[in-house]
Amino acid sequence: MKLLIEFLKSTLDLKTGHMLPAGRELLWQWFTDLSRARTYNAAGPNPIAYGEIEAYARLHRWPLRPDHITALRQLDDAYLEHAYAKRQGAPEGVKTLPPLSEHPMTGAMFDALFG
Repeated sequence: MKLLIEFLKSTLDLKTGHMLPAGRELLWQWFTDLSRARTYNAAGPNPIAYGEIEAYARLHRWPLRPDHITALRQLDDAYLEHAYAKRQGAPEGVKTLPPLSEHPMTGAMFDALFG
């Protein structure tokens, strides 16, 4: 599994020279299919939910075992770690305040945000 996670990280960093580990092609296909269908929020990508993995397995009639699920979750954790590492935070020891809008909250803005 370590080799597959290293392959994912090298792919995300656009490094060349790493090859997909032998025998992991199907697991890589499952992960890329699930990752393409992932949802995003304002801060970035969401994790792949267990329900999405289950639905994918049923749809494609893949007999996923618990170790396959664990491997997919580990790949997803590595993907999310890479995605959120790009965000810059304040230097260590510096206190920060949450961002404040320059615009006051209005009824229309509240409705647009919360429906």
